[in-house]
Amino acid sequence: MTSPQSEHGYVCFTNASSHLSPVVMVRVALLLLASCLLSVPSWAQSGPLPPNVSSYAPATQAPAPGWEARIGGGVANPGGREGGLLNIGGELLTPRIVPLSDRFAAAFIPRFNIGSSINLNGPRYAYAGATWTFDIGRDIFVEASLAAALHDGKTGTIIPVNRLSLGCDTGTREAAALGFRLSNRWSLVTSLEHFSTAGCSGQPGAPSPRGPANFGAKLGYTF
Repeated sequence: MTSPQSEHGYVCFTNASSHLSPVVMVRVALLLLASCLLSVPSWAQSGPLPPNVSSYAPATQAPAPGWEARIGGGVANPGGREGGLLNIGGELLTPRIVPLSDRFAAAFIPRFNIGSSINLNGPRYAYAGATWTFDIGRDIFVEASLAAALHDGKTGTIIPVNRLSLGCDTGTREAAALGFRLSNRWSLVTSLEHFSTAGCSGQPGAPSPRGPANFGAKLGYTF
């Protein structure tokens, strides 16, 4: 799957090939988001600026993130066990814990989040953690998230052939997202999220633990 992102002639691509493991896909997506962040100074300094104007100031300022609720759906774990099942997700995000006027510096200030991912015929999990939001322009932004998570999936010795073995009851949620502001209140956020089982050894005789990766979109409303 390819998600293009273009600004000032620069294009970032996220390519999640079906032969890659879910954790690799998420980490590649997060690395590409980081490369976007690091390349922003060169975009901002590509032309002369008026006196007393920050090199990181966008032509039109995006609204500062406030309290935000998101809900949406997607496809669970495409190409793997429990693949293709409908997945529903929702989350609540806080404003940045420290408000900053410089958008480049503000990108490193997290927003807290709490949410859930509900697979209609597979593992469901709840999570709480942090989200970093970076404005590419007024109407486009990218995000990276990391959270602690708790699930109700399969962890025993006997795992049905069509189910994932998660090894233990806890893990982490990693996510990368591309968002579009539809107005000052509404936004559409496309995302790739993965439940990581790193550190879970699993039960003797059971398959190696592997968490689901979900592709989807959420509609957000800022209060």
